[in-house]
Amino acid sequence: MNKKQLIARWNDEQIAEANRALAAVTGKQNLHKKERVFPSSPFGQTDAGLEDFRGVVLTETIQYLTVQQVDLSYARFVETATLNTSKLTNCCFDGVKLNSRYVTHEFSNCSFRGANLNNARISKRFENCDFTGSNLSKAIANDAAFIRCHFSEANFRGAMLMYCRFEECSFEGASFHNSSLAGSRFMGETSLLPAWGNTILDGVKVNGEGLV
Repeated sequence: MNKKQLIARWNDEQIAEANRALAAVTGKQNLHKKERVFPSSPFGQTDAGLEDFRGVVLTETIQYLTVQQVDLSYARFVETATLNTSKLTNCCFDGVKLNSRYVTHEFSNCSFRGANLNNARISKRFENCDFTGSNLSKAIANDAAFIRCHFSEANFRGAMLMYCRFEECSFEGASFHNSSLAGSRFMGETSLLPAWGNTILDGVKVNGEGLV
C-alpha cells in the first residue's frame, strides 16, 4: 500500500481506540502500572514483523514508554502529540511529520527516512538510526549522541546541533547552510563527513583534533 492508502484505511473508531489504548499506558500518570505496553494494531503486523500503525493519527504523546517493533510510518502526530522521554527499539518512523515537536530520549535501530523533523527538539541518544532524506532544517539538539547513524541527503539548513557527538555517522549528500555544530565532536572516517558550507564550527573536533 502507498502512503495515501495507509492513511485512508483507518476509520474514526479505529483511530479513537488506538488513542484510548495509548492513553491508558503513556505519560507520567500511568507510571504506577505494572503492564505498560504499546497497543496492538487492528491491522496486525507488517511483512517485516512490526506492529502495523502505518498512517495512524495520534493525539496522544508516546511518553515514558519502552516501545519495540512498531511501524509508525506516515503517522500523523496532531494536537500536542510527540515522541517524548521514551526508549524505542526497531521502530519505523518513515515519512512521519514531527516538525516543531519533541523527539527524545533513546532510539536504537530506528528509521526516520524521509521524516519531517523541521524545528524539532531532539535528544538524547540515537544508535544505528537511518535519517536518509529527512528534513532536519532548524532542528535543535544539545549534547545529543548519534552513533552509526545515516544522514544521506538529509536537510540540516538552519539546524542548531551544538555540543553533540557523532560517531561513525555518514553524511553523503547532506546539506548544511546557516547551521551551527559548535562544540560538537565527530569520530570515524573523515570521508563520511559533511560538506560544512557556512556552518558555525567553533570548537568542533574531528577524531580529537580541532578543525583547521
